[in-house]
Amino acid sequence: MNPVINFTKKVRYELMLGREATERIKEYPVAYLPIGCLERHGDHLPMGLDVIKAHKICCILAQALGGIVFPPHFYSGIHKLSDELMRKFTGEWGNLYTDQTTKDHIKEIIDQMIIMGIKVLVLFSGHYPECQRDMVKEIAAEYNNKRIISIIPATDIDCLGEGDHAGVCETSFMLYLDKSLVDMTRIGEINYRDHGWKESNSPEFATARKGENDMIRLIQYFDSRIREYMRG
Repeated sequence: MNPVINFTKKVRYELMLGREATERIKEYPVAYLPIGCLERHGDHLPMGLDVIKAHKICCILAQALGGIVFPPHFYSGIHKLSDELMRKFTGEWGNLYTDQTTKDHIKEIIDQMIIMGIKVLVLFSGHYPECQRDMVKEIAAEYNNKRIISIIPATDIDCLGEGDHAGVCETSFMLYLDKSLVDMTRIGEINYRDHGWKESNSPEFATARKGENDMIRLIQYFDSRIREYMRG
C-alpha cells in the first residue's frame, strides 16, 4: 500500500510563523537536514541538484511521516581532494568547502538543534561519494554515543542500494520531484565522457515513475527507522 503524503502540509522551518515552529517541535521533535554541494550534474540538471533533491525528498518525508525540514545546506559536500584538484574542480565543476569546514559547520547546526529540542535528526546527504557517506556516519556516531540526540545518517545510495551522478537514478528523482528543473534536450556526447555513463545508467532512460517508486521506498525505509529512533 502506498504511503499517504499530505502535500499541503507546511514542513519547512524557514516558512513557519514564529511560535508555530517551536510548537511543532514540541509536538513531534523530529527534524531533517538536507545537505550536499554545488557541482555540475551533466548539462540537463541544476548545479545544486544534490541539495535540491535532498531538500525535496526531506519535505515529502516530513509530509508523510511528520517532522520539520530545516533549510538546505548547499556548502556541505566533500570529495577529499588535494589542494590542486580542489582548485581544478572548484573552477570547472562547482563550489566546495574544505572537508573540515564542512564537518564543523554541520556540527554547529546540530548543536543548535539540540538546544531547540530536536530528539531525532535525519541527516540526509544528496551527495554521496564514499568520503561523504563516511562523514555523515561519523557525525551521527559522535552524537549518538553521547545520547543527547539520535541522528539517522542517510544518502540515496545507502537507503536504496543504488545511485549515480546525474544518471538514470538522479534524473528520475528530479523528473518526479520537479520536472521543470530538468532539460533532457541538453544531454550530449560530452556529458557521457564527463560522467562515464553507460547504457545501464544513462539519464535518457530516466522516468518520473522510477523517481516516484524510489520516493515510496524512502518513505518506507524512514518510517521504520524514525519509529525505532524515537523509541530510543
